[in-house]
Amino acid sequence: VAVGVDTVKAGAAVYYVQYPGTVTALKEVTLLSQVSGYVTGIYFKDGQHVSQGQKLYTIDAQIYNANVQNAKAELEVQKAALVKAQKDADRYHKLDEQDAIAKQQVDYADAALATAEKQVAAAKANLNAVGANAKFTTIYAPFSGTIGISSVRVGTSVVAGNTVLNQISTDNPMAVDFNVPQDQI
Repeated sequence: VAVGVDTVKAGAAVYYVQYPGTVTALKEVTLLSQVSGYVTGIYFKDGQHVSQGQKLYTIDAQIYNANVQNAKAELEVQKAALVKAQKDADRYHKLDEQDAIAKQQVDYADAALATAEKQVAAAKANLNAVGANAKFTTIYAPFSGTIGISSVRVGTSVVAGNTVLNQISTDNPMAVDFNVPQDQI
């Protein structure tokens, strides 16, 4: 019987195994509102490419803008109180130099001045907080990518941190997640 003979040589072996994979974006975000209210505007088309910083949604800002105006007025009131407390403290210190006033009155004036300074600082912090909420009534794209189908329409009530508005994902570059059984890793 004729026998075939072959010479063994080193070479590249072709071997592969197929596994299911899921194509996924490397960057993806779910958009949620940071304030509650009614959606007053949607500024994109479902599935379109959006650019970073592009306006996507607006939420009714009337209450938030009113809160900003109120906080500004409160800050002005506290500044006026600070001016008065400063004048009183200065006046009482001059009288104290002439020994024409009780030390207790000077102490009260200094305490009122310190309190007024802290109230101005608190009013500024409150203005910053309500101002931030007013800014959160407009939702912008955090990065460039493709936006999905909107989960809300104009007039929909959204709850801060709860209502999903949409998703944005990048499409370049992409990744593939493979599901490999544990015993084959």
